Amino acid sequence: MVRVKNGLKTQLLVMSAMLIALVAVACGSAEDESLVASGGDEATPQRIRMIESTQIFTEEDIKAIGWKAQKDFQLDYPGATTYKWGYMNQTEVGVLIYASADDAKTLGVAAAEDQTYRRPGDNQARDGDFTDRISCRRPVGSSAVKANTGFPSKAFSASYLNPEIDEPEDILPVGQACTTRFPTYNDYTVVGNVVFMCEGDEGNLLDPSTNCANVGDWLMPS
Repeated sequence: MVRVKNGLKTQLLVMSAMLIALVAVACGSAEDESLVASGGDEATPQRIRMIESTQIFTEEDIKAIGWKAQKDFQLDYPGATTYKWGYMNQTEVGVLIYASADDAKTLGVAAAEDQTYRRPGDNQARDGDFTDRISCRRPVGSSAVKANTGFPSKAFSASYLNPEIDEPEDILPVGQACTTRFPTYNDYTVVGNVVFMCEGDEGNLLDPSTNCANVGDWLMPS
């Protein structure tokens, strides 16, 4: 397993504590705008939601609302009992499940901040093996492709606009590096003990995610 350096983990935990202090936390609907904090900037917004729940959700609960799990993440996620990526409503959603809501709001937020981090200026992922899911874009056009690097790491796998399609022309040749490496996830939502990290609607990486906006209501219907 690839492991994040201790210094980076400490920095992220500090960032998560600051974030939690800024985010309004309350019980109720995910549509309540008081639950939403914005990160990034005007050109590249990020939508973060913190939704309190006393219920302990399981992987089966997440699958019951339509999430189709694929594989475990490649990186280490300390404290997480489940760490997988999958699809919901034809877009990618990463799920981190913790033993408690407190762990989700600390360790989980630190992980989500890391996995949604975009470099200032070009919005690409940081250099190195710190981002688990990467969408490698062609120099022209916006379709996501799979980077066939010859290595098994899922960090080099793309998110597909249609997960049912994996055509040969959508694979970069071995040795051809990604020219643009964008984190697949931009928005994230914490519901009780679960962290959802979401790709934008229709695979547009910086667009809002309907999944992340509504997952609280889907898990806890009124």
